[in-house]
Amino acid sequence: MKKLLLHITSLVAIVLFLFMGACSNQVQAPMLLEAEKIIEERPDSALSILNKIENVNQLSEKDHATYCLLLTQAQDLNYITHTSDSLIKIAATYFEKNQDKQRSMLAYYYLGRVNSDLQDALQAQEYYLKALEIGEDSKDYTLLIKIYNNLGTLYAYQDINDMALPMYKKVLSYLELEPDSVKTAFALRNIARIFSQTHQLDSAIIYYKQATKFATPYIISSIFIDLGNAYFEKSNYAEADKYINEALKFAIDKTIDPINLSKGKLFYSLNNIDSAKYYLTLSSNSSYIYTKAGSFQRLAQIALKEQELLKYVEYTKKYEELRDSITSHSHFENIRLTQSMFNYQHIAKEKNKFEKKATQRMVLIYQIIILFSIILGISFFFIKKEQQKKKRLVDLQKEQYKRSQQYIEDNKKQISQLTEMLHSKQKKMSEVERQLYEARKLMLEMENRQIFEKQGTIRLLEKDFHNSSIYIKIHREDEIQLSSSEWEELHQLIDATYPDFTNRLIKLYPQISIEEIHICYLVKMQLSIKKIAFIMHITSSGVSQCRRRLYRKFTGEPQNTEKFDKFISDL
Repeated sequence: MKKLLLHITSLVAIVLFLFMGACSNQVQAPMLLEAEKIIEERPDSALSILNKIENVNQLSEKDHATYCLLLTQAQDLNYITHTSDSLIKIAATYFEKNQDKQRSMLAYYYLGRVNSDLQDALQAQEYYLKALEIGEDSKDYTLLIKIYNNLGTLYAYQDINDMALPMYKKVLSYLELEPDSVKTAFALRNIARIFSQTHQLDSAIIYYKQATKFATPYIISSIFIDLGNAYFEKSNYAEADKYINEALKFAIDKTIDPINLSKGKLFYSLNNIDSAKYYLTLSSNSSYIYTKAGSFQRLAQIALKEQELLKYVEYTKKYEELRDSITSHSHFENIRLTQSMFNYQHIAKEKNKFEKKATQRMVLIYQIIILFSIILGISFFFIKKEQQKKKRLVDLQKEQYKRSQQYIEDNKKQISQLTEMLHSKQKKMSEVERQLYEARKLMLEMENRQIFEKQGTIRLLEKDFHNSSIYIKIHREDEIQLSSSEWEELHQLIDATYPDFTNRLIKLYPQISIEEIHICYLVKMQLSIKKIAFIMHITSSGVSQCRRRLYRKFTGEPQNTEKFDKFISDL
């Protein structure tokens, strides 16, 4: 009897303990609900509520995951820079495990946002793509807009413009389903920026002007800056000045420095060097790394033009440090590969769906054939019809795998080795091993494509250089004299075609003179010694002597004119 009473007492104690624990959790639930209800409209108030929750570790697993998600979301909406992904990982793991698609999708989106703040572009991309995978059939257009916009921005900051543009256009398509004038203005501006980056300036201007129709005072200044820069690139300085001044009318703190940079570039192009230096010096103090880098790049050009080589080296060094900082977190190849793998998996899913439907259709076809086989004419009709269907199916399958198959021939040896290995060891190979070999094949194909694109770009740059007016003038005219502006034009074209050519010369020989740099330009253009001598106002022997001296200064090797010419050609 005593034992029975002891067991009953223990059971009652356990029940009371669980009840009290449940009550403790229930006390917190209303606060989470209230924070979740107002988080989009009043994120500051939501953050205040969440910060008041005590004993977070005593929450139920679900409430704790919800708290982690809401706290990360509130911090993000309040523009608080994320420093750790530990909390949001708890939320993502829980909601994915419990198949809560909406919250799981939201959690992976914020995992992407957190890793963007942590400057891990590749990891951020993977989480954004994971969010899209989970929300494949989602009707939450607001969240889909955020995910695609952030993917576009991520690709744009990595200078992967061909991948950024479809993301931004996807945003625009969702905005048709869920209109928002502010988001539309941003989407149109972002699309315009991609067109600007790819030198499709007319298209860029169209989208910028469309963006102004939806823009609020908060964003209008940045759009006018970009519009002015687009006209500047078209050498329409009057329109550029007009829109830069419009930007100044609506300027906010974050747009002042970009405006100063734009004015500095404009004054430089108008040969108002003093004003250019003034505005570029102001913008060089910007906290925004891209503005800062652009300012030092232009200041370096001015220094070179004024033959202030020490300042040129100083500004160039600062620009390169900033440029290296910008690119240090870039993952160009890996990002392309991750997107390609995502596309590949998406295609594979669609292929499986298609094959299931095709199988069902084939079963139906055979049933029809068997049913009407006694009637020769009718059976022939159906057989013919189904043959046509089969051909269309094959054509569709070939089109789906065109991209993955067309690169195989670019590297036949390596791909064939992998293919042979896959065939020979197919039975012994695990599914994981097979997938690894397939992934390796895909990487080789992507690498070949990148090499091809890079080579194509260099050829295009050289073609543009050879078609330039200054290049044609120098090669065709016998007695030619170059003005200071023409030397400056040649300098810009040389450095645009062969990146950092001038700077590399100075690094090799810091005491190099402007005249010696000019001789290097002319040698790079493969001009005759006689023509170089005429342009430089020196004798042919003087040109040869300069070439010999520079080769020794550059390499430390004995003087040699032929080796110098090859050295410059390869530099």
